[in-house]
Amino acid sequence: MDIYGENKTIIEALQPNVTVISGQKAILTCIFDSINQDLSLLSSHQLIWIRQSHASYDADLILAHNQDLLISDDRLNIQRNHIDYTLTITDVKIDDEGIYICEVNTQPPTKAIIYLNVQDHPK
Repeated sequence: MDIYGENKTIIEALQPNVTVISGQKAILTCIFDSINQDLSLLSSHQLIWIRQSHASYDADLILAHNQDLLISDDRLNIQRNHIDYTLTITDVKIDDEGIYICEVNTQPPTKAIIYLNVQDHPK
């Protein structure tokens, strides 16, 4: 048994499915379980946002570590506080559609999955 007890959710998706129209803003948020709101514990955790592999990438792409973006894309913004961890994508493109994962470095790693669905802008 780990320090969190059996089957406790450390982090979860605020909305597991997010749908936006291309050109809009997508807000992907993972929230920390209120049972685990020990701030010293959460602040020591390392968090990452991952873009799961898709057609234009061979492997998963790590987008951010804690509040630091690891790719150069002006459309992305990361925010982390003691309640949630948010990835905001402005001017969403069809290509942005796919699976995004926020992961906490627990043992074993805990992850929450969000599917971003991008609809073509109506003509």
